[in-house]
Amino acid sequence: MHKKSWLVGLMSLMVMLLLAACGQKATSTASSNTSGKINVIASVDFYGEVAKAVLGDHGTVTSIIDNPDVDPHDYEPTTAVGKSVATANVVVANGIGYDGWMDKLVKAANNKVQYVRVGEDVMNKKEGDNEHLWYNDKTIPALANHLAKVYGKLDSKHAADYTANAKKYIASLEPLTKLIAELKTKSNGQKVDVSEPVFDNALDALGYKMNDAHFAKATEDGTDPSPADIAQIKADIKGKKIAFFVQNSQADSKLVDSLAAEAKSAGVPVLKVTETLPKGKTYLTWMLGQYQDLQKIQNK
Repeated sequence: MHKKSWLVGLMSLMVMLLLAACGQKATSTASSNTSGKINVIASVDFYGEVAKAVLGDHGTVTSIIDNPDVDPHDYEPTTAVGKSVATANVVVANGIGYDGWMDKLVKAANNKVQYVRVGEDVMNKKEGDNEHLWYNDKTIPALANHLAKVYGKLDSKHAADYTANAKKYIASLEPLTKLIAELKTKSNGQKVDVSEPVFDNALDALGYKMNDAHFAKATEDGTDPSPADIAQIKADIKGKKIAFFVQNSQADSKLVDSLAAEAKSAGVPVLKVTETLPKGKTYLTWMLGQYQDLQKIQNK
């Protein structure tokens, strides 16, 4: 009698353990399905656009800075932003000193996230190189392909989707690629002056030569350009030694505004560019608009 009761008890215990194991497995599977959606955080919206295009509907993408009036250099992340980074699977930042605050957030997350720095990890750049990487027409396609690989490792089930999405997004940039190729044929190594080195990666790729690097660096660093630097630009404008003057329209500088006005008065075209994505624009429409303005200058 006692032996039979012991056997029944043992069998009951085994059944309970089996059910518990099944329940645990079911819970684990459900949890896996939920976490199977990749959570991506991007420092700025135009990188967030690429991240979302490649990810498709297999996760979510949040861009920390999506306001064109916010300077990524000066941004101070909130506690909520820190928490969102800590719970992300993938974090995308420009790197090379542009959004250094993201380095600190990722480090605080104990490096549990896949950290993609466009400069260091995608374009093989280092701090001190021109940080406006999105004006290099090779950057965004390279980032799309890189993210497809990162996502594929995290979610191998949909790896083919990520590769296809990257290919599709890159193909959507074809109008920009064609326009840039056309503009290259007409640059003829001409000299240009710039208010700061925001557009320099594009100018380099097009074959233009920056003639006021010292002035541009001073402006970017927030220091006063030397009288000699200012005199040189004025002479370039007056003598029409430059094809055009590039102005960052988001920068607040009476000196730069004055030089742009002088250029217009002297018949030297002014190309206005922005450092951040304007409201209502995509990366493609943003870039196309600026390159089309350059095309108009070339055709004058």
